[in-house]
Amino acid sequence: MACNCSHPLKQDDCERIREHARDGRSFIFHLFSDGVLSIAQVKKGENPNEIAEKQGFFNQEGQLEWFSVNEHPCAHETL
Repeated sequence: MACNCSHPLKQDDCERIREHARDGRSFIFHLFSDGVLSIAQVKKGENPNEIAEKQGFFNQEGQLEWFSVNEHPCAHETL
């Protein structure tokens, strides 16, 4: 599985994604153009697109861009 993130992740970011993926709750993330990773919880019954919009998860073209932490390869790495 490959990451379709628009920017590369740092190792610390991978660890954060892995922790959130193992949490059991639902989380989405966005990697901003300055390299800052932001993770937001999506509670049961909430629309992830609405959460992403509120969090400002937009790419450089102004399109909504978010990914589930469970879909990222880091979520499945073992150390």
